[in-house]
Amino acid sequence: MNRKLNNYLLLTLKGMGMGAADVVPGVSGGTIAFITGIYEELIFSIKSINLSALKLFFTGKLSAFWKAVNGNFLLSVVLGIGISIFSLAKGLSYMLHHFPILVWSFFFGLIVASAIYVARTIKNWNAATVVAGIAG
Repeated sequence: MNRKLNNYLLLTLKGMGMGAADVVPGVSGGTIAFITGIYEELIFSIKSINLSALKLFFTGKLSAFWKAVNGNFLLSVVLGIGISIFSLAKGLSYMLHHFPILVWSFFFGLIVASAIYVARTIKNWNAATVVAGIAG
C-alpha cells in the first residue's frame, strides 16, 4: 500500500499508543490497535511473515520481502511501540512509586474506556457474547 510520509508518522503515533498501553497494566496494545483502526492490517502483516516471505529474505530478494510483509507499515508501528516503551517505562515506575492512587485510577479509567469502546462495536449481543466478554 502506498502511503505518504504523514501516514507513516500517524502509524508511528498509533504504535506509540500501543506501546504506552503495553506499559500500562491491564491495557492491551492490541486494544489500542483495534481502537485506532490498524488491528486488521497489523494481524495481516504479521501473518505474512511466513516461509515464502522468509525464503525471499534469505535468497537476497529484500525488496520483495519488504513488500510481502508490508515492511513500511510494520516498521512504523514497531518503531512507535519501541519509542513509547523505552520512554515511558522509567517515568511510569517513578509515577507508580510517588503517586500510586492517581496512576492506578488512570489505569482503571483506561481499562473501562477500552471496554466501553469495544462493547460499542459489537452489533449483535447475545448470551454467548456476554459470556465471552466476561471471560475475556
